Amino acid sequence: MTFLRYGAIQLVAYALDMGVFLLLIALFEEQPVLANIAGKGVAGVFAFFLHRHFTFQSSHGSSKAQAVRYFSLLAINIPVASALFSLGLSIVDSPAPVKFVCDVACVALTYWISKLFVFHSATHPPVPSDRAEGA
Repeated sequence: MTFLRYGAIQLVAYALDMGVFLLLIALFEEQPVLANIAGKGVAGVFAFFLHRHFTFQSSHGSSKAQAVRYFSLLAINIPVASALFSLGLSIVDSPAPVKFVCDVACVALTYWISKLFVFHSATHPPVPSDRAEGA
């Protein structure tokens, strides 16, 4: 179920990412890599808040620590995705489809890292008294 929530939010975040990318490509045709980075940055801020509260329902952990881990992951993801994007553009001269293929390649890895390292918590929320042992 967590992966389904992640996927739904990623679809919305991806629409935001691609929308910013396409807008910036229309305005600045010669800068597709910078447009890619800007789109990912905007979508990343949006996705952090939704993943924290909806996907991983992680309101019991430190939001500051999670933000640092999430944006550190984003700081790694953006150059990796942008490098793949640049490589793809050297093969195919069509920015939007190349961006889509590169981004899909990064989704599973980002989900796994987010689940294990970003939104995990060393402490677990308290167990309701009706579910506690011996009750």
